[in-house]
Amino acid sequence: MKRTRLFTFGAALFALTMLFSCGSPEDAVENEMQQENNDPNMRDNLDPPSHAAPDDEADLRMTDPAIGGHTMMPTQLITENITSNMNLTTFASLIRKGEIVDVLAGTGPYTIFAPSNEAFESLPEGVLENLTDEENQQRLKELLNNHIVTGAITNAELLDATTLNTVGGERLTVTKRGGNVMVNGAEVVEGGIISDNGVIHVVDKVLTVEN
Repeated sequence: MKRTRLFTFGAALFALTMLFSCGSPEDAVENEMQQENNDPNMRDNLDPPSHAAPDDEADLRMTDPAIGGHTMMPTQLITENITSNMNLTTFASLIRKGEIVDVLAGTGPYTIFAPSNEAFESLPEGVLENLTDEENQQRLKELLNNHIVTGAITNAELLDATTLNTVGGERLTVTKRGGNVMVNGAEVVEGGIISDNGVIHVVDKVLTVEN
């Protein structure tokens, strides 16, 4: 009889110990959820992916012009830099139509006075269309050659009253008005773009030969 009581008391004590060690049903649920949250695989499934760029990537977008846009670099050829400049897309198209790309990709060095897109848009109606006709290819080539000078001429060398001979055999005259540099009446709006085989100066007009 005493043995039976001892056995019953022992079983009850064991059950009570197990109950406290396991915790309440609510505790069990909470523990299970915590384990899921600590599981990297589960966390990946529960948390939405973050689309915010890291700080270093954001800084890179702000400082590197090559990201998200076009850039001109001194290690590139004149033709590559012209193609990279979104303000020279018309000129880039014309040098292809005029078949002088191979010349401008040569050793050089060359200095290019490249009219901007706005410069071509300001030409009288029908002029640009006529230049792009196949029958006028030679005329187009002559026009383009009068925007090209042999040698690498930097901003510092565009001095007042300087005259430059183009590869087309015509003459360009440099003048300075205040802080502006003019070439045959066209203003240099972006000057001294160094390329691997020369220099590019963006002008706001298509150059005309002075008489």
